[in-house]
Amino acid sequence: MMIHMADEQISTVSNVDVVVVGAGFAGLYAAYRLRLAGQSMRIFEAGDDLGGTWYWNRYPGARVDIPSVDYMFSFDADWSKDWQWSEKYATQPEILRYLNHVADKHDLRRDMQFRTRVTRAHWDDTLSGYRVRTDRGDEIFAATW
Repeated sequence: MMIHMADEQISTVSNVDVVVVGAGFAGLYAAYRLRLAGQSMRIFEAGDDLGGTWYWNRYPGARVDIPSVDYMFSFDADWSKDWQWSEKYATQPEILRYLNHVADKHDLRRDMQFRTRVTRAHWDDTLSGYRVRTDRGDEIFAATW
């Protein structure tokens, strides 16, 4: 659907319950919990893929500074069975592989849109929700509950 709003071309209009900004650890956790609660969502990530900090920071030697197991999501009943760390303090590539494993296992990617930045979020009193715009021309209405 193509519309024009305030001299700004908007390419997509959609309604969801929640907009999540970022697909790092917090974004993945939010997606998991929102899905359990039956909420519809769109997750916008500026990067080419999920991972947040662990996607962007790829410098030599990047790794965690606490035991890797402390980075694992506790919502996953199989968290200690289906993933084993190769070392106590995981490197950036291994953390990123873990995040991809969780996203794929729980089908969290289906609501993600990559290479997209949220440029505006404006509360609409009339509709009791947020109108969210992205740098790719999306307009999303996010209702609140």
